[in-house]
Amino acid sequence: TVFDAAYNTRENLLICAPTGAGKTNVAMLTVVSHLRDVGLIGDDESNFYDNGPVNAGTKIVYIAPMKALAQEVVEKFSSKLKPLRIIVKELTGDMQLSRAEAEAAHVLVTTPEKWDVVTRKG
Repeated sequence: TVFDAAYNTRENLLICAPTGAGKTNVAMLTVVSHLRDVGLIGDDESNFYDNGPVNAGTKIVYIAPMKALAQEVVEKFSSKLKPLRIIVKELTGDMQLSRAEAEAAHVLVTTPEKWDVVTRKG
């Protein structure tokens, strides 16, 4: 099922579905799964797979195709993840973050253009 692939594996996913079908909810499952796997939420025993512990970064970068969608994702993710003390920040042309704010965020939601500019800086 999509749930098992998104929440219980670290496999890549390609979700193709019409508007309003729940693609962002699937992304939320993968975010929560990753946060669990790296030990930011849940118990310490959940960050293991058959081949041992997960050694991965704790920062999640969600790239939304447009600024408007980035804003929606930030609102949705923030409301769902706030009780878990997970910080979600928007990084777009409209929303600038200081380096400290970006580093403090667990999830950065950005656009392809902004991510290109940010990652090209030295």
